[in-house]
Amino acid sequence: MKLVRTGALVATLVMIAGASFAAPLKLQPANPQPSPKAGLNVNYFGTGNQHKKIRDLSHAKSMLSKAQPGQPLRGLDYRDTSKGQDVMTFDGAYNVAAEITGYMRFDSAGIYELETWSNDGIEAFVGGQNIGQVSGIQGCEANQRTEVDVPKAGWYALKIIYFQKLGTSCLMMKSGKKGERFTWTPNDVFGR
Repeated sequence: MKLVRTGALVATLVMIAGASFAAPLKLQPANPQPSPKAGLNVNYFGTGNQHKKIRDLSHAKSMLSKAQPGQPLRGLDYRDTSKGQDVMTFDGAYNVAAEITGYMRFDSAGIYELETWSNDGIEAFVGGQNIGQVSGIQGCEANQRTEVDVPKAGWYALKIIYFQKLGTSCLMMKSGKKGERFTWTPNDVFGR
């Protein structure tokens, strides 16, 4: 029995060590490189009331086939709202699904850390890699911090599926080159 417990402990430690030393996700630059306008494109679908609730990310995705273009986002700087305030540029506060597309600019090659913040669910991709995932509902809080390998300076495709159920909403990002300042991502690095 002692041998089984020791084996299980060793296996657990190996898994933890492997997760700690996982290689950064290698991003693919947009090809061709765009000359985008400021901001991000967004398509919205909202149920318009508190009774037809979006339950999770897969439910939000299924609703996006009915989405309509919304006013472009300024970037990913939508701080936690008060209850009943509109979700980003959508004219409504409850049960809103959004598909956000555009580009994110990196000014130099290197290893970066990216962290999405959301209330509620999110599936975020930059340069073809999943950098943030929350399937259910949560308050405005940080999702996982992800290390990415940026092979060269330039623009990288960005796609986010996001939903907000009830109460307050937020969608934000923190970023920084590894070993340097990690802070809120400025809006001027996003383009559409």
